[in-house]
Amino acid sequence: MDLEREIDVSIIVLTYFHEAYISKALDSILMQETDLRYEVLVGDDASQDRTPQILQSYANRHPEQIFLTLREKNVGASRNAFDLCSHARGKYIAALEGDDFWLDPCKLQKQWDFLEEHPEYIGCCSKCLVVDRDNRPDYTKSPHFVWNKKEFHLEDLIERWDLPGQAGTWMYRNIYLSMRPGEFETMCRMHPNVADKTIALLLLSKGPIYCSNEVLSCYRKVDQTGERNWFSIHHANPYRNYDMFMYPCRLESWARRDLNLGKRLGRQHLGKRGEYRFCRFVEELVREPSLKRLRYLADMVAYSHQPVKYSWTILKALIEME
Repeated sequence: MDLEREIDVSIIVLTYFHEAYISKALDSILMQETDLRYEVLVGDDASQDRTPQILQSYANRHPEQIFLTLREKNVGASRNAFDLCSHARGKYIAALEGDDFWLDPCKLQKQWDFLEEHPEYIGCCSKCLVVDRDNRPDYTKSPHFVWNKKEFHLEDLIERWDLPGQAGTWMYRNIYLSMRPGEFETMCRMHPNVADKTIALLLLSKGPIYCSNEVLSCYRKVDQTGERNWFSIHHANPYRNYDMFMYPCRLESWARRDLNLGKRLGRQHLGKRGEYRFCRFVEELVREPSLKRLRYLADMVAYSHQPVKYSWTILKALIEME
């Protein structure tokens, strides 16, 4: 590899308790058939299994490509991701969770060629195949948070609160090269463990994303008590409705204040399931009352961008519980 060449693609890999999966993820990167110069920036968020040892073995074998950040203290997926992005040197960014993997050995080259030929797009993505913990595909499922359409614009995110594609299918222009450290700190505060819609909002504020019909990667969906993946942790969280209500509220504040998107947002609000989550949280508060839940409810009303509506929604939720 020509060490004097600039980096073409920075691949961001987040790992956390992925000892059963990380080899498959890294092998799917290393199998790429391309002349592009790429770097693999891996951030392990203080895994207590064998993930760090497996990562070190790969880094030892591929010292010119794989660069590790092995954290001694858990910082959360968002800070882990944005810290790696702040060090990315590539012209483009690609991402892969440590329990997912790419299917197509030409994934990087295809997306690079497309973006080089179509400067009007800020990024591109593809479809993915859903697999279980044993790599068995489920052809009946697709990520429920993805809205497949050929061109995805900011207005689509506002309207549906869905993503253009699962994050492991993305490649996008490295918008981080011109950002200041304080901006990364701000993005980390949107949600400690969810960053995909933060990144999508930032990208779509700069241009549309193209979505191809090719299936280029696999998305592992596991939802089981005791597992360390996002779905399992999320569904074990008793405050998940609060977390997922507040996430779009914080993003909307950021969009209006820092991204100057007030005119494009208009009177629309991010987070189409906000009212549902709010009502469920009110029910949880009634069933398991606590000062913490009461403070959280006050935060939800205050930061909702619709305080009058959600004050009335409390009454509505209480009536529906009767």
